[in-house]
Amino acid sequence: MNSLSMRKLAKEAGLAVATLYNLFGVREEILDALVIDAIDQMNLELNRDAPLDDPIERCRAIITVSVRHMVDREAVFRPMVIAAHQTALGTGQVRREITLRASGMQSLAIAAAIEQGLLKDLLDPTQLGRQIYHGYELASLQWGFGELDARGFEARALYGLNLALLAVAGDAIRAQLEADLRELDDEMNLLKGAAPHGTNRTTSSTQTGH
Repeated sequence: MNSLSMRKLAKEAGLAVATLYNLFGVREEILDALVIDAIDQMNLELNRDAPLDDPIERCRAIITVSVRHMVDREAVFRPMVIAAHQTALGTGQVRREITLRASGMQSLAIAAAIEQGLLKDLLDPTQLGRQIYHGYELASLQWGFGELDARGFEARALYGLNLALLAVAGDAIRAQLEADLRELDDEMNLLKGAAPHGTNRTTSSTQTGH
C-alpha cells in the first residue's frame, strides 16, 4: 500500500494529479471511496438475488456476497485490510459511515426477521448488526494477514453471524442455526487441521471411560 501514490493513480486514470485531488481528496479518501462503492455494489446484488422476503437467507447472503467481493478483488482489498489495521486508514467520519452502512445491511435483515417472527424482539437490531459486522471485520483481518484462506474467511464470518442470530432465534429457525453452527465448527476445525468437534468429543469420552 505504501507504494501507491497519487501520481501513479493519476497516470493510470489518465488524469492530472490536481484533478484527482479535486475529485476525491487525498489517497486515503480514494480508498474509502472504493469501500463505499463496494458496499453500494453489494447492496444492488443483494436486492436482486437475496430479497428481504427471506431475511435469514439475506443475512447469510450479506456475508457470502461480501466475502466473494473482497476475495475476487484480492489485489485491492487485502492490502487495504492490512493498511486499515496498521494505520487507521481513512478519516474517523468516513470510517463511521462505512461501519454504519455495512452493519446496517444486517440490521435491516434482522428487523425484517423480527417482523416475520423468525427472531425474537429481544435485542436492538442495530446493535446486533454491528456485532455481526465486528465479527466479519475480524475474519477479514485474519484473511488479510493470510491466517485464513477464502473459505476460512467465509466460514469464520458465517459462524459469527449464526452465533449472533442464535441468541434471538425463534423456534422456527433455532434447530437449523444450531445445525449450521455445528457444521461450520467442524469445517473450521478441519481447515486448521484439527479433528471435527464430534470426533474430539467421542475420543475424549472413550479415553476417560465415560
